[in-house]
Amino acid sequence: MAPPPAAGDAREKVKIPAFALMGTAIIGILWQLLMLVMNILGTGAGMLGGMSSELSPDMMSMMSGGIGILFNIIALICGVVVLIGAMKMKNLQSWVFALVAAILAAVPCTSPCCCIGLPVGIWAIVVLVNKDVKAAFV
Repeated sequence: MAPPPAAGDAREKVKIPAFALMGTAIIGILWQLLMLVMNILGTGAGMLGGMSSELSPDMMSMMSGGIGILFNIIALICGVVVLIGAMKMKNLQSWVFALVAAILAAVPCTSPCCCIGLPVGIWAIVVLVNKDVKAAFV
């Protein structure tokens, strides 16, 4: 099935936000892998060093150990979903999957920090809800 004629314009509109989503996902996956290894080694929240004085001991213990490992695994899965959704967005496939990926990227605890995931996720959502872009998806 050939893409609609307007797909070329839509492909240009989604290209940069899709690559930004991919970058966000890759940074998030790498960060969560690092934190997972640190949690397995038992040094998870201790790696934060300078922040430890600002966090309560309860918060520190929650961010390491079993709960930290579980959070890292969930965040890794979210990162993979965002990466796959970004690739689908770039190829104008599965609008719903691409939208879910953009929303996941915008959720602060599932992507690399609010300063990257939130603006990129919102940007991707804005592009995806454009009627011409939505119509170009297969």
